[in-house]
Amino acid sequence: MIDSVTIHITNFVTYSDEFFTKAQHQELKGKYGVFGRFTTRYTDYPQRCKAEGKYFPQVHITERSRRTKRGMVPSERQLVVQVSLPKLLFGASIFDMDERLLPLVAKKLVDALKEIKVGVKPEDVLGAIVYRIDYSKILQISPSFGTTAQMLRALMPYDMKQSSDFNRRDYHDGKDGFYLKYYNSSQGFVLYDKFDEIATNGKTQLEQEIARQYKAGKWTKGALRIELSLQKRQTVDATLRQFSAAIKKKGYTLQEAAKADIAKKVLVRTFENVYVKDFNRLVRLSDLKNTELQRLIGEYADDFRDRAILYYLAHRVRDHGLKTAIEELKREASPATVTRYKKAVENILAKAEAKKDVVGIVPYLQRKLAAFCPVLPKKLEAILGVAIDEEII
Repeated sequence: MIDSVTIHITNFVTYSDEFFTKAQHQELKGKYGVFGRFTTRYTDYPQRCKAEGKYFPQVHITERSRRTKRGMVPSERQLVVQVSLPKLLFGASIFDMDERLLPLVAKKLVDALKEIKVGVKPEDVLGAIVYRIDYSKILQISPSFGTTAQMLRALMPYDMKQSSDFNRRDYHDGKDGFYLKYYNSSQGFVLYDKFDEIATNGKTQLEQEIARQYKAGKWTKGALRIELSLQKRQTVDATLRQFSAAIKKKGYTLQEAAKADIAKKVLVRTFENVYVKDFNRLVRLSDLKNTELQRLIGEYADDFRDRAILYYLAHRVRDHGLKTAIEELKREASPATVTRYKKAVENILAKAEAKKDVVGIVPYLQRKLAAFCPVLPKKLEAILGVAIDEEII
């Protein structure tokens, strides 16, 4: 589902500058001197709301002026809004953002901007161009699979292959809980315990109440959050051109980007690229006991050489990690051979998982994510005025 976005609104009115007390100016210089000026005006109102236990989006105004014979003349003006849509609507991002709620979100944002003397119409919010976007999904974790923290630690051994879209990763275990993060210069993919994050960083009144109940042990199911951040306009446009049903173009609106099918496609694709495809499946083989490993490889690998190599690779991953084991294989074997063993690993576990011979964290999360069942508040039916059939918190 769509979560946080940065949108640029061009059609707006400022009725007063009293809330925009800070300004930063930048002269635009060329070969023949200054040809324009870029000004950014800021407000500290979101920080004031945070101190009072309220959520308010981050807002600033950008103004571009160009030099003429009459002096500096305004040429472009935009309202830039960075907002967590679930937090704006519900007061907490523990819920998924159902696209049916988008008109309500637009109205809520319009009302919020009135507090800082900025006038915007709902249709201008929905038609605003998206410059940054986070797609996310809350997965309710059954207690039979253990705690969310235990599940995240089970994912720790996975390391990224060189051809991955992500070239760095962080494992963090601190006072704000445990999270896994993969990232590059334009994207971030993170998995973390949402209850732990709220208990540590929650500021709104609803978040503080959720944290209190969580610490008291009310919540029996875990809340694992999977989130993909597209941090640059070019990345947003490229992703939406690939997955959106809208006409391929440069610049997509909030309404076009908020489709649930887009969120599902990009999150499932990223999760599978990180944890399922290629040699990443070897990590699951390496977790098995020797007798289980031999049975599984013997049942699903027909060729003796394939069985021997896969057994060896599973132990190398267990002892030295995935990245080292694959680097060794690439040094010793031709690219064609490496590709053949990659397909063999995928084939073995695909067959085993189809028969449910292997029950593990990755297949479980993959099934939950593929189902993409929204987690929504109990009162949503009354809000929408329609019957719903989703997971409820």
